Amino acid sequence: MGDDMLSIGEIAHAAGVSRRMLRHWESIGLIAPAEVDEFSGYRRYAVTQVGRARAIAALRAVGFGLETIEVLLGPELKQQRLVELLRAREGELLAEIDTASARLREVRSRLVALQEGNATMQNICLGPLNPLRLVGLQSRVTDESEIGTAVSALLPRIRQREGQLMGADAGIVFTYDGTAEEEFVVSVGTLSPAMLEDELLHVIGIPGAEHGVTVSFDAPPASAADMWMVLDSTLEKEGLITTNIYRQLLDADGTTTFQAPVRSREPS
Repeated sequence: MGDDMLSIGEIAHAAGVSRRMLRHWESIGLIAPAEVDEFSGYRRYAVTQVGRARAIAALRAVGFGLETIEVLLGPELKQQRLVELLRAREGELLAEIDTASARLREVRSRLVALQEGNATMQNICLGPLNPLRLVGLQSRVTDESEIGTAVSALLPRIRQREGQLMGADAGIVFTYDGTAEEEFVVSVGTLSPAMLEDELLHVIGIPGAEHGVTVSFDAPPASAADMWMVLDSTLEKEGLITTNIYRQLLDADGTTTFQAPVRSREPS
């Protein structure tokens, strides 16, 4: 091998990539060895090809696809086409940043919810739950992931009727009944008797429970789902689990109370 030629291992090391990657790039035409020994099959590369290998690796590192890289490194590339390709990649990166930022906000929100939950679990109260007589609306969904959408559809209608009948927002009660195998019943309503005058609403009876759990917050937690998770985790240490109809009571002053019947957890 001449001094001005590199083995596949040497050019791979110089470019910071693997030999397997170089062979893949060769198979799709991005880079080709300057020589291939007809007897041994060993590949030899010119020193000047290190720059191309590094350019391919650098473009891959910032997210360009191999087809785009082939265009970018091609001899026929015009400035206008280069600008178009870079603008397209800029748009993709901005979209990725937006997505990552949204995920970061979600992670931070969940961390806050879990921290709030852990701090409040010392206020758990075990005891009977009174039956509730709500005036409100119901919706049926087939999966937990649809509960939020159902609440978002029902709540504005309840708030609107409250404003028309009472002139101000009263406390709101949300219940989630997953006792059926194939569906959830989502209820949104109020405990105010004045709402009985609204013929568009109906009475919803929520049974009491001899054994239940109650935990309250001064303000609504960042995530109700995470709150239930923390609550169940805390109850697990006591050999208990929440069950049946879950309640969330939101007072006019922002105080939020979570309630659910509990039962003994089956030994594992």
